[in-house]
Amino acid sequence: MTLLNPIICCITRRSGPLNTLRSAYSTLASLKMKETPHLAQGTPHPPLEKDALRIYNMRFCPYAERSLLVGSAKGIKFEVVNVNLVDKPDWFVAMNPPGLVPTLEWGDGRVLGESLIVSEYLDEIGDASRPLQSSDPFQKAKDKLLADKFSQVISALFKIMLNYHKPELDLSPFDDMLRYLDRYEKELKSRPSQFFNGDKPGYVDYMIWPWFERFELLGVLVGDKLKFPKTRYPRLTEWTSAMLEDDAVKTWYLPVEVHEQYMRSRFSGGATDYDFLVRQQEVKTSNL
Repeated sequence: MTLLNPIICCITRRSGPLNTLRSAYSTLASLKMKETPHLAQGTPHPPLEKDALRIYNMRFCPYAERSLLVGSAKGIKFEVVNVNLVDKPDWFVAMNPPGLVPTLEWGDGRVLGESLIVSEYLDEIGDASRPLQSSDPFQKAKDKLLADKFSQVISALFKIMLNYHKPELDLSPFDDMLRYLDRYEKELKSRPSQFFNGDKPGYVDYMIWPWFERFELLGVLVGDKLKFPKTRYPRLTEWTSAMLEDDAVKTWYLPVEVHEQYMRSRFSGGATDYDFLVRQQEVKTSNL
């Protein structure tokens, strides 16, 4: 079996605004990284140099996206290896028994899991001139609480997304999600800055962003009644536009059409197609 080359990633600088969510899709072809297949059962463990850092990822996983955002924002050089989470390689499960992403692996054998923990670790080892957390202990604790409590938003969102295909969908989790989001709108209004972290995105911004990237998906999958109410969240709406201008977000961003294709594949009744982006990129390349 041919071993697939992992993505080699570090922060890249690009200029030019993204005026809409969908306009970001046109940037995929210009990214430095190459989409790679998700390794599955029977695929050998890719070799890793002793001093190298690798993040195991699933391309459509918001939890894993947290660590990719932080690693890029902190200027860390790392490999990304995608893993098929339905048909996981034995060596991946042996390395991290929960079998979840992100999983961080150093070439010397050290392994770390859990998205919040991995993200904090990457913040610690990355560029010290670009801190993602406050130097004030109280503010740092408060921000960690915001990141942790966002699990309430995630839980409500997933109740809808994981059941959207059912004929009688319970929409009450959407109201719960909005109620939980009120806290973040209020918090952002209380801060005299564009981002939770100040004039640049920080820990809270990157920890909650992956789900904001997916909010538009609700309206696409279910209908207009689940569209994100921008008038209720003017500051979060401004924040979303500002986040789309961030280099780390641009690097890993996927448009709603891609998230939709993944979700419909997941609930198609057949095998989840993790690698449609790989094929699309290959077609684009062959047509150049």
